[in-house]
Amino acid sequence: MLWRNRTFLLLMTGEVVAGAGMWISIIANLQFMQRLIPSDTIKALILMSGLVVSILLSPKAGVIIDMYDKRKIMMLASLIRCLSPVFMFPALANDSIPWMIVSLIVMQCSAAFYFPTVQASLPAILSRDELLKANSVYLNISTLSRIGGTAIGGVLVVSMDLSMLYVCSIVAYAILAVVTLFLRIPHITTRSMKEKVEFREVLTIAKKDPILFVGLVNNGLITLFLGGVNLMILNFSEIQNEPQLMGWIYMAEGLSILVGGLLAKRWIGGRNLVASSTFMLVFFGISQYGMSFATNKIMVLASFAVFGFIVAFFFPVTATIFQKRLPEHQQGRFFSFKSMLDRSFFLIALGVTGVCLDLLGVTGYLLCIGTVTMLFGIATYLYSKKHKLDVRAQDEAAA
Repeated sequence: MLWRNRTFLLLMTGEVVAGAGMWISIIANLQFMQRLIPSDTIKALILMSGLVVSILLSPKAGVIIDMYDKRKIMMLASLIRCLSPVFMFPALANDSIPWMIVSLIVMQCSAAFYFPTVQASLPAILSRDELLKANSVYLNISTLSRIGGTAIGGVLVVSMDLSMLYVCSIVAYAILAVVTLFLRIPHITTRSMKEKVEFREVLTIAKKDPILFVGLVNNGLITLFLGGVNLMILNFSEIQNEPQLMGWIYMAEGLSILVGGLLAKRWIGGRNLVASSTFMLVFFGISQYGMSFATNKIMVLASFAVFGFIVAFFFPVTATIFQKRLPEHQQGRFFSFKSMLDRSFFLIALGVTGVCLDLLGVTGYLLCIGTVTMLFGIATYLYSKKHKLDVRAQDEAAA
């Protein structure tokens, strides 16, 4: 049973605490930048700095994850993460953007190892039939930590110095490091462990398995949007002249993810995961059209709620597809490659979003990306139907 698995429960406990700490840091970082930098493009470039380093680390990280003890990797990554908010203290003292960039780089270096390790660990500690439920729970736990983190950060940012927010983050990351000590993850050995992950190698794997290719395309498209979502939320807050709107948007999205997560396993059931994930892009596009009504608070909040509801289905489904299509000894490398792609898309998204917000405004940008999302959703859905791509949550239900 999922909830009787001690290692899974510890992973989720650590995610709640550390995730809250991470979002408190994000709120503090956004506030720090907002008072020093007026341009969305410059803000985007600063946020991109850490992503570049994590992209360069990801191929090596994948090999290390598959070769060595996953618990030790997560422990070291957690300890490194504790250093990230420490570097913000000289940044605050001197209004120094370079120190903030150092903090972002350390954070992303940790993330390059930690998050792919968690994804690669789930198939090692759970049965294949529990993966969809586990991925849904993982998303819900991440959402709870984000709701808690943004709520706490929103309160602290108006009542305390930013330095106290970073102290809270350090405490949360330290708790994660302690929890990691008690994990028990089976170590998988294989003669192919030392294979080097390269872009062309994973493209070859994707060409051999169109299901992986479709999953990567769909995941990449949504990541392109998510990469600039914090900048957009800042714009909504400024347009409506309500600083607290940021917290309301995060909460609306987060609560809808929780509701969707509770329904995901029941609604998806024995359905084809590939077709379901492609069809969800259409609803993503609809929510982006709704967000384009930037001056209407109700429309913005409702659209983010719809977006969050679909997120609750989309990411657990795509993660389950990847986990079920790949052997365990390749998953560390694959999820590191996927992480590298995600960060590359985030990098592109930050730059594109910043420029588009400056040139087109938030409404024009959302209309454009909403149209692209819907067209991709229709195209990949038709492609999956034509080639009869099929993955089921339960192995015995697979066609």
